[in-house]
Amino acid sequence: MDKIRGISCDVENCVHNHKGCECTADSIQVCSTCSDPNCCDETICKTFKPCDGCH
Repeated sequence: MDKIRGISCDVENCVHNHKGCECTADSIQVCSTCSDPNCCDETICKTFKPCDGCH
């Protein structure tokens, strides 16, 4: 199973999360949830896909 090197993820209910921290998606899309262009505190991973029966 391929993984994106250098990407760690603790969202265990995502289909792309392998072994609890490795991202196996082909790519990831991250966006800001803030309207302020300098805000880096609030982000969301749009690549997230929930899975049934994970972990």
